[in-house]
Amino acid sequence: MTQKPLIGLTSTIMSINTIETQNENVDTIVVYNKFAETVRDAGGVPVVIPMGKPEEAEFYAKMCDGLIFTGGEDISSITYNEEPHPKAKKVNKHRDDFEIELVKKARENEKAILAMCRGYHLLNVSYGGTIIQDVESEFSDSINHFQSSASRTEPSHTVNIEEDSKLYKIVGEKEVAVNSFHHQAIGKVGKGLRVAARASDGIIEALELEDQNKTFLLGTQWHPEELRHENENMMAIITTFINEAKKIKE
Repeated sequence: MTQKPLIGLTSTIMSINTIETQNENVDTIVVYNKFAETVRDAGGVPVVIPMGKPEEAEFYAKMCDGLIFTGGEDISSITYNEEPHPKAKKVNKHRDDFEIELVKKARENEKAILAMCRGYHLLNVSYGGTIIQDVESEFSDSINHFQSSASRTEPSHTVNIEEDSKLYKIVGEKEVAVNSFHHQAIGKVGKGLRVAARASDGIIEALELEDQNKTFLLGTQWHPEELRHENENMMAIITTFINEAKKIKE
């Protein structure tokens, strides 16, 4: 019997108190449970990767068959050689440094990668790209990219997918409706990556490898794991990633 692929989920650290008998906040490893649920539903085994030192990244890259780079804080502008924007929010450069090295080691070991929201931004920076630090400030005619009138499981705007992209082959549609929870966006695209989708205002919504023959890599600005029950195309993104990770295990 074919073993299920092991999928690493990146995480952050938050100071929280979730125990009634505990009277103080403690540093806690945090990752949205929806990521783990989605991996299980698609046939993978999720494992949480705690934020660590860059030199620890290779161990996790070799251990996992695929990696999901999850959401969270803004990317520190220092990682792409810019000064911080006045509207930049909380950053975690230690997480940035660890995950950039994790991307590098995952690619060296030819592991499948799926990145979403913050993880998608991190992926672009890992390839030498930059970040638009605050969309609303820098693009006066942008649409609303941080939905507040709809739940996380509902779409709020559409994206246009490039017909010659791997993403198009997965979803089979030129236009799809997505959810949106970000104030930063992709600036200069990293070397070796290509645009797979854009919003109507031109904001880049998905990235993939220029060389489509290489091991699977896809980044989306939206959260397909939140939309998977309502839209089979969103689940197709997850299952394609899991199937690519399964090939690596085999």
